[in-house]
Order: sequence, then C-alpha cells, then structure tokens
Amino acid sequence: MDFLAEGNEKAAESVLEFVREAVTRFENLQPSIIEKLLDSLPSIKSISVLHAGLWILGEYCSTEEQIRSMLDAVLASIGDLPIVDTEIRESTKDDTDTTTTTVVSSSRVTADGTYATQSALSTVTNNNDDKPQLRTFLLDGEFFLGAALATALTKLSLRYQQVCVDGRARNKLTAQSMLILASIIHLGKSALPKKPISDDDVDWLSLCIRVLNDRSPILVSIFTFACRQSLQDMIGTIDLTKLKLSEAEKDIVKTDVDALINFSHILSNVNDGQAVDELELSLLQATEGSKKKDTDVSTTALSKVYQLTGFSDPIYAEAYINVNQYDIVLDVLVVNQTPDTLQNLTLELATLGDLKLVDKPSPITLAGNDFCNTKAQVKVASTETGIIFGNIVYDVSGVSGDKSCVVLNDIHIDIMDYIVPATCTDTEFRKMWLSSSGRTKVFSAEQHNRHEPVPGTHTQLY
Repeated sequence: MDFLAEGNEKAAESVLEFVREAVTRFENLQPSIIEKLLDSLPSIKSISVLHAGLWILGEYCSTEEQIRSMLDAVLASIGDLPIVDTEIRESTKDDTDTTTTTVVSSSRVTADGTYATQSALSTVTNNNDDKPQLRTFLLDGEFFLGAALATALTKLSLRYQQVCVDGRARNKLTAQSMLILASIIHLGKSALPKKPISDDDVDWLSLCIRVLNDRSPILVSIFTFACRQSLQDMIGTIDLTKLKLSEAEKDIVKTDVDALINFSHILSNVNDGQAVDELELSLLQATEGSKKKDTDVSTTALSKVYQLTGFSDPIYAEAYINVNQYDIVLDVLVVNQTPDTLQNLTLELATLGDLKLVDKPSPITLAGNDFCNTKAQVKVASTETGIIFGNIVYDVSGVSGDKSCVVLNDIHIDIMDYIVPATCTDTEFRKMWLSSSGRTKVFSAEQHNRHEPVPGTHTQLY
C-alpha cells in the first residue's frame, strides 16, 4: 500500500489491480485490506489511483464500522459542506491572508557622536490556502472523480440500509451522501471550478441521488449485487482465457507446414560419424554464410584504443595508436558532450623518455554535441619505454574567464610496440657478434704441450 502515495501511477495502478483481485478471491483478507486502504486514502495524490481506490472501497465495505469509516474519510477529504457557500465565505474573509506588521526599533550612533533611534517596519503575510485533497481535485474541474465518488456513496448507503438496524443512523448517512452529491452538482454549475461539469457527470450524480431517495428494488439490486457479480464474471473470464491459451500452447504443432523432410538416401556426407544433409547444409551456408573464427581482442585494432578522459567529463577523448617502426601516430577522437560551442580547443601533449613530439595539433572550434578527429606524430629516439601525457584546453563561447582544462590519462608506449622480430642466417649472426663491442675475452695460460688438454672449461669466455 505504500506505493499508492508515491508519484508512480503505473506502480500504484498495478497495486490496486492486485488488491481488487485479492479482495475478490480471498474473503478472509477483506477486513485487513479494507482497513489498510482506508488508511492510505488521504495520502493518494493521483486522480486515477484515487478513482480506483474509491471504487474498491465502495464495493467491499460491508460492515457498519467500515461504511462509517469510509464516509468519515470522504467528509474529511472533501471539507466543509456545502462546497460553494464555504468557498465564497472563505474568499470574503479577511483572515484568509493575514498580514502581520511588526515595528523594530534600534539605537544608532550618528557621525557627530550623538545617539539616534531608527525604526524598521516589517510585514509578514500568512497564506492559508491548504485545502482537502478531494476538494482540490473538484475545484480543478475533475468531476469524473465526483461521479466515481457518487457510485461509491450510493453503494455504501444502500448497503448500510441492510446492515444497520437503527433507522435514524440509516437516514443520517443517506442524507449526508445526498448532501455531498448535491454539493458537487452545485459546484460544477458554479463559476468556482477551473472546468465546468459535463452533462454526463450531472446525469449520473442526479441518478445516484434519485436512487438514494426512491430505493427502487431493481436499482438497489444492481448497485449492491449486479456490480460485484459482473466483476467476478470478468475475473473468471480472464482466468478461463489464460487457461485456454495455456492448453492451446500445449497442442501447437512445433513443425511448420513447409518444413523440409530429410530422406536417408541423400545423406551422403559423413561428418564426425554423423550423416549430414547436403541440401540443408548448402542452404544454411547461403543464408548464414561461413562461420567467423573467434578473434582475440588483444590482437585486433581495438587493443590499440586508449580512453583518455572519463564519460562524465565535458570532453570525451580516446586515442588510436598506430605504430610504424619508429613513428607513432596518435589519432585522437574528441567529443563535445556539452551544448556549448568550444573555441580554441587545443590538444597539448608532452612526452617522457626518448620520445619527441613532431607535429603539434592545431586549435579547433567544436560545436555543441559535435566531435572531430585530430592527429599528433611522435618520433621514437631509442628503444626504451616512454610515456605520453597532456591535457585539453578550451574556451567556452560567450563565457569570459580563464580557460578550461581536462587532464588526459597517460599513454604508456611499450618497447614491444615498435620492435618487431627479424630473421638472419648463421653467417650474418657470427659477423654481427664479432663486430659487437660488448664481448669480453679471457685467455688461458700458454701450454707447453699443444696436445695437452686445457684444464677447465671456463678458461675462455665470450
């Protein structure tokens, strides 16, 4: 029931549909449900939800206590009666908007050193425009809600005639209901509401007053018995429809009428010990194409895309790194996520390590919610890991002040990004090894006998 007081009308309507079915199916839960619904009635702010709540209360309030509680809730929600006379009386009262005047005096020292008294006049206006909930809706011209209230009060009054033994109490409750309905008709025909009442609503309100006055047995049976029977028939029809649909789904033939029939004589190919229909295989390849192999994302171009800013920053930027031997090209995508035009937008980059920025991106102007691509070229000077960092500086069109700055994430350039493996023959490798200056030679002591083996295996190191 807590959803009824919230602003989500769809959730509240779903709750009321569930409450309606629960009250209809489970009679032992009716008292507790009616009590909670009565407690939640003053806090309902939606007209459609209040309309459904009044219908449920008017249909299922069956005891004397419940009917009186319902009528008290309606009287509290609609305010003093008659509505038109009360509204006119309140509009002419002087204390509707009370004005309080207060004089505040203080002593101050003047320029010549003398004391002077200064008085200030303050005025406070108190507006008492708080009106009951149902009265507010009626003054806004929502008289269809008044028609729903008339149906509920008519059902309650007719049912109260059957359960109450006190004649004066029966007549009092019926008179109060008729006074409420007559006040709504009078309000609709006056100039107070924002929208006048429609003829259909006037006819229905008049019919409810006539039913309460005449108490015709046919109309009494319609209001007290036929309405609830119609609801039960509708719920039973919905359940029967769901049951028929579930049974129909069980009898559905899963095979379509134009499905192909497999003949064992044309199953010639054998794949993994299972026969394969050549015709079906060819049709599958023609419609779906060949299966694509699963590729690793780390080996594709997506692995070279670096996110430079966050999604919540005013400027979103990401860079695609294209490494061509010792040249690194940064293709930066810049997206303006604000509706403002950004002027002098500059991508400022700096490097750390043996990396040199060759081309500095030029300033650009970016419209609101627009994007562009800019490129920067970096030269690799030595085979070591480098870092590219920087920020984006821009001016907002029409706004004076300092430039705005968005700091970019660092890009780490790995040595393996621009070093590729190469092949060489054994002869080329020996030549490169001999020409290298980093080798170290350790010679062994001269042996007198050339045929004497060299003692140890580590006498000469390369």
